[in-house]
Amino acid sequence: MRACLLMALLMSAATAGAGEGEPARKVAPRDGPYLGVQPGSRDYAPNTKRVRDRGRLRIVTWVGFQMIGQGGRVFVQASSPPVYSLVPGQADEIVLDLPDARLHRYNDGRKLETGWFPTAVAWIDAEQRRGNVVRVTIKLREVVGYDLRPEGNYLFFDFRPPTQPLMVPQLPSMKDAEPEHRGLYELGGAAPEAVPGEG
Repeated sequence: MRACLLMALLMSAATAGAGEGEPARKVAPRDGPYLGVQPGSRDYAPNTKRVRDRGRLRIVTWVGFQMIGQGGRVFVQASSPPVYSLVPGQADEIVLDLPDARLHRYNDGRKLETGWFPTAVAWIDAEQRRGNVVRVTIKLREVVGYDLRPEGNYLFFDFRPPTQPLMVPQLPSMKDAEPEHRGLYELGGAAPEAVPGEG
């Protein structure tokens, strides 16, 4: 009896906040201020102020994006002034290798989808590669010029504005999404579409 009462309480708590006929949200919305790096005003993300080089390895503590100018800015922050090389890639990509470097956390390698902002940058991806190399790939909407500027523990990429009209990216419909990703589309504003064969 107590177990049934406990289960009923847990189930009602899980669906609290969902209106009649609405599914409960799977992810809590973010609340509060942005805690990431903002060069010049917030130079450290939480728990990164004491990060130092590990021997000869630099630690990449943040890969970020800013809405600066009409082209946007991408920046890379490391534990000491970064050493880098530009690597040949596709025409609409900038590929940067940082030798003798490690990503501070696994999360620092997550892809940044910046195509929702009206800039030249479509997305940014950082990955840890073999041989202690961090590779940062910047995908552009179109080929535009940029300024690469090292400053202290940062590398800044300031992009020129795109010349073509900007199109807002389209989310795939729920029926086109892989089954394991369908819950992601339930978080957005529009009601999810019915998926044939699912009840």
